[in-house]
Amino acid sequence: MRKGFTFDAARCVSCNACNAACMLENGLQPGTRSLFVWNEAALPLKNVINLSMACNHCEEPVCASGCPASAYTIDSGGAVIHHPERCMGCGYCTWSCPYDAPKINPALGYIEKCHFCAGRATEGIEPACVTACPTGALKITESDNFDHTLPSWFPDTGIKPSLFLTGMDNPGKPEIIPSNNDPEETNAVVAAVTDGRYDKTGKLKQEWSLAVFSLLIIAAAAMLIVSAVSGNNTGGLIPFLLMAGALAVSVTHLGVPGKAWRAVLHVRSSPLSREIVMVLLLTLTSMANWLWPYLIPPPVIITVSLLTLISLDLVYFGADRSVNIRLHSGQAFFTSIYAVSWFIEPGIIFILFSMLAAISVVRRYRSTEGDQAERILYFTRAMALPLVFMLIYPGNPATDIAALALFIAGMTADRLLFYLDFNPPDIKRSIKEHFKTEYEKERDKQRQDSGLS
Repeated sequence: MRKGFTFDAARCVSCNACNAACMLENGLQPGTRSLFVWNEAALPLKNVINLSMACNHCEEPVCASGCPASAYTIDSGGAVIHHPERCMGCGYCTWSCPYDAPKINPALGYIEKCHFCAGRATEGIEPACVTACPTGALKITESDNFDHTLPSWFPDTGIKPSLFLTGMDNPGKPEIIPSNNDPEETNAVVAAVTDGRYDKTGKLKQEWSLAVFSLLIIAAAAMLIVSAVSGNNTGGLIPFLLMAGALAVSVTHLGVPGKAWRAVLHVRSSPLSREIVMVLLLTLTSMANWLWPYLIPPPVIITVSLLTLISLDLVYFGADRSVNIRLHSGQAFFTSIYAVSWFIEPGIIFILFSMLAAISVVRRYRSTEGDQAERILYFTRAMALPLVFMLIYPGNPATDIAALALFIAGMTADRLLFYLDFNPPDIKRSIKEHFKTEYEKERDKQRQDSGLS
């Protein structure tokens, strides 16, 4: 029997007692149990629905299988337990979990999440959130089968959450009408709800270390491949310095840098562990290539470089399985091979990769609707493609250097766009998209009923 939660949205009054109880009982940060609100602005065409959620203790928890530090275990009742003393604070589980359950504690640097109040469970007492709920909206449940209990908009991603949801579409729930009739404020709220875009401001600032880390590895791998293909293994110092810099930058991303060594403990199932192992291997390869040129055969150098690039991409593909991210020209493998094509013959390879990059850019035209940073990056990527060909056409050293600089700028912009376009399944976004769809349907119905087109 697996333990899980049953939540009745029709009974929830958004008092936040469950969140407070979780925090006080376990000494966790506020928001470990989240309260999501559907129609938070209380727009008159739809009703307010609350959803209290913490960890759903899934049957196939991706937080546990993907954790590079092996900081998660699963007990006999199916509860997914996080062990802070093992956590290095990489945050990869926050990408993998579609329910926003694991959260980094910014003060401590490691992950915190619901563990079913393990101490109370040993005494036969229900979790604090359940006992604190004044309306009985939240209850503990034991079942062998939690399948087919979730609404269509609820992200599952095949991990089988231990959760029953009821009352999400109760027609008897009360109507909520905003008391503020200020038309400007109402219009602003409606615009925010019906707008399909999401605010990406600050995303690159938050993930700057990952962006720099990947760009350094992409550059090092490209240099090693070009060197191996050309048969010139001298000058290997720069790739080694790039790889050493990438490792140093990666440590700054961790909440608990002193436990960085744990990153290689879960190679069997964690994409991030496999990435770190390959990055270390490529670092050693670049060092050997610098200290003992021609010691490592070129095919081995090329193979290690390509596998490292693939491991970088698989970290993101494992969390975001969308077609958009899998066909993105900013992925590490494509970017590095595209860079290699600039330096090798025949030139048709470079032309082919440029065409593929152009197709990817056209597919992502919606980036022009993003914030200012996203638009600048997108147009930099888009304009660099034709301008590079215009600059290399004259065939003189000055324009060739300018073309190379613009080529590198375009690839860098595309890699940064990759991070902006990387959007793993997320319950908050699912709720917003669902409400947007339902709200538009209701508005269309109202227009038809009133005779308006």
